[in-house]
Amino acid sequence: MAEVSLADMTAAASAADGPVFVPPTAPRLGGVDPLGLRQTNFDLMDQVLPGLNNVARHIRPFVIVAWAWRRARHLAEKEDAAKIKVDLLMDFVDRIEVIYAWSQFLLDSNADLPGRQVLGPLVRETHYKFGGPAWKKRREERRYSTAFTAAVNYGPGLKSLGWVDRHPVHLEILVPTAAAERALDAFEALIADRLDHPAFSSLGSVSVSSDEVLSWAEAWSFDTVTDAEKEAAADMLFGTLAPIHRRLGGSLMLEAVANASTADVELVRSTMAGAPSGFTPPTILEETAARWRKLQIRQLFRLTLETLFSWILRQLDERSKTTEELVAAFLEEAGIDPDLRTAETWLEAGHLFEVGPTDLMNRITEVLADASRSGLAAVIIDGLTFCIANAPDAGEHFDRQDRLPLFRAKREAAAWEDAPAKEFARHVLETWVLAQHVYWSVGRGLADARARGRFILRLKVVMDEGGWTLAPGVPSAFTPRPTPDRLQTALSLATECDLL
Repeated sequence: MAEVSLADMTAAASAADGPVFVPPTAPRLGGVDPLGLRQTNFDLMDQVLPGLNNVARHIRPFVIVAWAWRRARHLAEKEDAAKIKVDLLMDFVDRIEVIYAWSQFLLDSNADLPGRQVLGPLVRETHYKFGGPAWKKRREERRYSTAFTAAVNYGPGLKSLGWVDRHPVHLEILVPTAAAERALDAFEALIADRLDHPAFSSLGSVSVSSDEVLSWAEAWSFDTVTDAEKEAAADMLFGTLAPIHRRLGGSLMLEAVANASTADVELVRSTMAGAPSGFTPPTILEETAARWRKLQIRQLFRLTLETLFSWILRQLDERSKTTEELVAAFLEEAGIDPDLRTAETWLEAGHLFEVGPTDLMNRITEVLADASRSGLAAVIIDGLTFCIANAPDAGEHFDRQDRLPLFRAKREAAAWEDAPAKEFARHVLETWVLAQHVYWSVGRGLADARARGRFILRLKVVMDEGGWTLAPGVPSAFTPRPTPDRLQTALSLATECDLL
């Protein structure tokens, strides 16, 4: 059933003569950030690896898009460029993206590119016409989701790394930068055998066969990146064209790889995070290393609280429970006496001296993967203890109180340190978890409904006469994951640039 916008509902209510039956709503369940903590993690990532995301891991898609825009401009110049509509240029770029992805999925069905499922039907076609209603619909469907230029894929990196700039007048048009020109020339030489085909040499509607697409696949695969492309990408990634934070972040990563003698992402991440790894970065990288460790501690904090939220949902699987019941069950599972031990006592971090934030994230992830989740409360306690013990005394310029910055958590823990354990545990459950969840879920839900008429049920728990209970239709199963921190992207791109 099509979604009804808030404006439509308001108009219908105004026109009604009296009460009427309304169709039942069928909200979509959603919400990848149930406690509203994720943005702070992203802000911290920007202090070490700005301009990257967790998707744009390969050089060639950047080159494909930049070259397609350059080619579109050249084709337009052969005609009367002033009379060519911008959408016709965008149509050409979309076509090149899709042909490239189609060719790579024919070569390898698991190719690491956006759009595997969306392009599934196309991969099975023997011919396809890039024109008409079906192509128009495909373009619209992929524009904000699986297009290389989409914000969730290679779009942000195209500009932040320096492959393209926006046209000063026609903002929809992307213009390759001078820094990209040698790479684009080298790439064009690589695919010279197909440039006379209408798919590469004309604007507007064209048809292509799957045999043709497959014949083009090898020449422009990930494995054929030229030296000129590698050099341009390296300079944009960690070289002279990169912002200082990314240059230093890249240097720290490369130093950690050398120290650990591996490019394994888990080992590099933990090495970069410092103690207990034994890695000592050069003096010029000490501040960057401190920022990386601060990021990993925040990553642990978010994962710990979302894991506690997951524990609460499982507790509510059979019946409603009061906060007091949840607190008692949690402390019992953690082996903490609710009355005889103060919060200060059970938040003592001495036993965690030889572990780091990434170690604790791995422990939590391992327990979550076990169907029994035995020991979950204990690893939650360790996560909280470590984060509070290593929390800063002051916040960053981007910190917001409603995103529960770590300095606020540290201050509140200190205020409760002489209270019985159950009182601080109640504060954590009610304020740091349940209140955070309700605040962000309701706020985002209303914003979606007002702005885009979308009905997404993010609220997973509500209050009834028996206490906290699962919202209608919400399952108790929820497995949080650490927020991807862009390190895999940085390692992948560095490897393709021959920096590793």
